[in-house]
Amino acid sequence: MTEDFAYKVILKSDDRSTVTSLVAYQPGDQSLRAVIWSVPRHQWIYAPNIAAPVLYDDMEQDRGRAVDRLTAEQISRDVLHTELPSETTLTEMSDEGERNGWNYGPPRP
Repeated sequence: MTEDFAYKVILKSDDRSTVTSLVAYQPGDQSLRAVIWSVPRHQWIYAPNIAAPVLYDDMEQDRGRAVDRLTAEQISRDVLHTELPSETTLTEMSDEGERNGWNYGPPRP
């Protein structure tokens, strides 16, 4: 059984009042499983190595802010102009990404 997802907004590096992205990740002792809103791709991607600094690097901690699921959904709609995937879809994306070794996101077509 997988754990619920936690959510963290990513703030612009030179303007901490501006949200640029969002990470959905599964906290725990297992290896990091994280789905992030990719600004360049305009899509949700499994990319734990991109998410890791904002989640765990002390030098990057001020670039992220933990939020609950409802707030993450609102930010997705209002700021990122997308829908936050369901936790079932996030789990499926994480399973596929982990299986395929997409630590920096899936290959571009």
